[in-house]
Amino acid sequence: MTDNNIDREATRRQNRKIIRSSTWVSLAGVALFLISGVLIYKLMPSPFEQQLAAISSHTEANLSMTMVQRDASGEWKPLDHIPDSGEQINFRVTTNQPLHVSLLNKPSHSHPRTLFDHIRIPPGENKIINFNNADYHYTVKAHDKHVLFCLVAAADSATLTTKLVALQKEKHLDGIPDEHCVNW
Repeated sequence: MTDNNIDREATRRQNRKIIRSSTWVSLAGVALFLISGVLIYKLMPSPFEQQLAAISSHTEANLSMTMVQRDASGEWKPLDHIPDSGEQINFRVTTNQPLHVSLLNKPSHSHPRTLFDHIRIPPGENKIINFNNADYHYTVKAHDKHVLFCLVAAADSATLTTKLVALQKEKHLDGIPDEHCVNW
């Protein structure tokens, strides 16, 4: 073999070595690029979620509640009388945002009691409170002469729990907005 052949062979080996290492570097770069793209995709909220967050951050949650009963034809009608013992009443709510709520009642001359701890109410108008996949109702008791019902509302369940713990120390439900409460 001549010196030219040896030099060519050495150059060829050197080029293969460079090509092999540059291939691995390129593949590692492509893999990092793809992984970072997937992570960005997974961690970024969708445009719909961004739009919902923007809307809910600018608007105050509105919540109102009314007492209703079914009439003889099965239609929901606003409660227009003081219910007698044994009658069932339901609660209709309207909200502009999804909320986590608990229903409290305060019979006359008594401490507030929790009727249910936590449900999530979707946004909408005139929705009957649904608890455990059934319309929630309250059966009026003989000693219920004057009863106040209030919804404690929060944007998430952790905040709702904090509010409920703070209310346990209170003897009255005065801190709850009037539109969150109904009575007879």
